[in-house]
Amino acid sequence: MTERARTNATGAANATGAERADATAAGPAGTAGADTTAAGPVDATDPAASTASAVPAAAAAPAAATPARTRTRTQRRRPGGGRPLLTAACGLALAGWMLAGSLPAPGDTAGAGHAHGEPPPVAGGRVVQVDDTTDDDDTIGSLAARETCANGTDPAAYSWSPSRDGGEAVRRITERGRLIVGVDQNSYLWGYRAPDDPQTVIGFDIDLARAVAADLLGDPGRVTLRPIPTDQRIPLLENREVDMVIRSMSITCDRWEAVAFSAPYFDTGQQLLAPRWSGITGFDSSLAGMRVCSGDDTTARVLLEREPHGAELVTAGGHLDCLVRIQLGEADALMTDGALAAAHAAQDPTMRLIGEPIKEESYGIAMNLDDQDLVRRVNAILEDYRSGGDGSAWQLAYRTWLADWFPPDISPEPAAPRYRD
Repeated sequence: MTERARTNATGAANATGAERADATAAGPAGTAGADTTAAGPVDATDPAASTASAVPAAAAAPAAATPARTRTRTQRRRPGGGRPLLTAACGLALAGWMLAGSLPAPGDTAGAGHAHGEPPPVAGGRVVQVDDTTDDDDTIGSLAARETCANGTDPAAYSWSPSRDGGEAVRRITERGRLIVGVDQNSYLWGYRAPDDPQTVIGFDIDLARAVAADLLGDPGRVTLRPIPTDQRIPLLENREVDMVIRSMSITCDRWEAVAFSAPYFDTGQQLLAPRWSGITGFDSSLAGMRVCSGDDTTARVLLEREPHGAELVTAGGHLDCLVRIQLGEADALMTDGALAAAHAAQDPTMRLIGEPIKEESYGIAMNLDDQDLVRRVNAILEDYRSGGDGSAWQLAYRTWLADWFPPDISPEPAAPRYRD
């Protein structure tokens, strides 16, 4: 177990929708059931700044437990109807309170209910291509393929090539002496509040944010981590309230119209998540009559609107809010990125991933569309972050946060860099 894993073993790390209604000093309170992540800055490596940022004292909570499920090859156990608004808010709060302290730390298998030898609930760092060669009308066909933009390009291959030449955007950050990064504080393993120190945000994406700050400013601590809700990622970049967003954000054609992306840093794909007793078998006719939840402004929502398979689409502020809706009986399944869905399965042993990942996607670092010099500099940083084989910073972050939730026979490599020039 890593030292960081030992530190995290003391309590729950991921916030429920109710907990996201609590505001930091810089953010207003939200409503239950929405992705109302407080937008106040958090300097996870700056003690003075951390102390000044008001956050809830209670550790965030994982999902509520329910009866055991039958595990498939890619799953393993590990702890971790419409209602009036007041009832929903109370339910969200109760769901958070009941399981506080039960979330496992990354790398911690002791006492976690893990059956040795069982592979974890995700197919690998790179999405598994869905077989679309059968005659079954339920197959997803082209939905399993990577998106192609109107100009014939792969959105994940549209970034600019690496360069360390300076420019206006890089100069703006260096003169300020601080990098401002929009992050998540509610995604277990990716960006979440430390159980033993709610002032600190940790995870795979957070390690990457610190690496960018270290390269740009010479100190990984010179970063302000600003928790932001899903639907504010693009507006905050457009308004230059953050320099970049590192928040498991998929690179898509539509998003390229509003913001610029780095080269990919992680490959994933959309996947369904449902209770282990669910009759849903995949992205097929078994969804008919089911309530499937997705976050607002997500690729999952676009996918479900295009191909619902008879399901009723339920929307929420974010993927974690969808998990809470399932707990409250307000949804039957959720769709989100496979990498995030695996974290939910780690967080809540009552849930399981359904079928194979759907539609290949990649995460990238998002920046203002006009900040081409910053995009090129970030791509140069990512080149260094990926380099070094098993000893690379990328592999170290992967082993620290994600390795326990990928099959032991698969060692994901960093997403391959692809550029337009």
